[in-house]
Amino acid sequence: MFPTVSHSVTHDHDHDALIAELGSEVFASLRRADQRRTAKEYLRGMLSVSGRKNARNLATSVGNRAAEQRFHHFIADSCWDWQPVREALTGFLERIAPPRAWVVRPLVLTKTGDCSVGVERRYVPEAGQTLNAQFGWGLWQVADGFEVPVNWYLDLPDGWLSDPVRRERSRIPDGYVPPASAEGGAVSLVSQTVGRLPSRLRPVLSDARHAALPALVRGFRAARVPVLLRIGSSVPVLLADRALRGFSHRPVPAGKLLATAGCRVRTVLRPGGRGSVAALRVRLPGLVGTTNAAGSACGPQGGRGGLTLVGVWSGTGPSPEHLWLTDTVVPAHALLEASGLPEPHAAAMARAAEAGLRDYGGRSFQGWHRHMTMVSVALAARAVAAGPADRAAPAPACGGDRLMAA
Repeated sequence: MFPTVSHSVTHDHDHDALIAELGSEVFASLRRADQRRTAKEYLRGMLSVSGRKNARNLATSVGNRAAEQRFHHFIADSCWDWQPVREALTGFLERIAPPRAWVVRPLVLTKTGDCSVGVERRYVPEAGQTLNAQFGWGLWQVADGFEVPVNWYLDLPDGWLSDPVRRERSRIPDGYVPPASAEGGAVSLVSQTVGRLPSRLRPVLSDARHAALPALVRGFRAARVPVLLRIGSSVPVLLADRALRGFSHRPVPAGKLLATAGCRVRTVLRPGGRGSVAALRVRLPGLVGTTNAAGSACGPQGGRGGLTLVGVWSGTGPSPEHLWLTDTVVPAHALLEASGLPEPHAAAMARAAEAGLRDYGGRSFQGWHRHMTMVSVALAARAVAAGPADRAAPAPACGGDRLMAA
């Protein structure tokens, strides 16, 4: 069992025990013994240093200033493959705390200048402004007590892929062809990680209010991964049940449809109080006639192309606080719990920033991925150190007290 320690009063022997246990499993794919030693020493620095997690500060924190060049080489120029490390980390977390859900979060890392790999100016709806930044996605594994990113995707714009000078300078691998869209990047990240795990039937949650929704749903269906996507109230949907009040052959805003179609609102008990959910079978324009791949695991909703529109209330207001689309049958209590599982985006990103999320100062594609991999390992180490050691089993993904659409 891993030691339970406080972040603020962690002692060296606690760090050493945790790093030895975690590092031996997560860094096992590194072929050389010196790489594995450096990885553990680098992790020790990330857990100890305050402020920027760069090579100089990490070397100082472990009491070995001579290690600065070695740390820099380990991230920027070494030959170790980050993907097996991420897979080992995912498996490690899967074993000690089976995930209740997966969360796909957008990644926006603001930068100055135009030399950092993948950086471009892009309008960010969440920020309401155009930012000079690196853009991508992070996949977070959510269990009782913690939320840890286990895989990363960096979006490379055409301006980087088609420019031979930029491509060579940033060491973008020859033949690397990214997904055709940002939504494709999210789907690729999920299918690469979740599709091979026993917990693949846990829902994948994502805030899709600013995404190309049909493309996102279509991609996740092709990957055969059940999803729970947060949407805005103005998203147009088609009511699938002709017998319900408000049926129309024309798309209706999702929020308006829940208010007018006469759906049944159910009160569900959950830890910490009550919540309410209401559901309707709907179809999404642009997806009519497509096969519900995820439904093969848990049962289809609404037939071919069918989805369930879900309103979630935590209080007593007339309108739901959140609207979700899902393509699988989910127990009512599990759906309510899942919709509240992820910590707020700002809090999650701030916690990741403390672990070094924004601190990579190099220019290479490989260096960026290796740095982000070490950020994930550091966040996992902090989560394990914080406990609790005894975690509840995950809620069932399918069956049970099913939430049936009105």
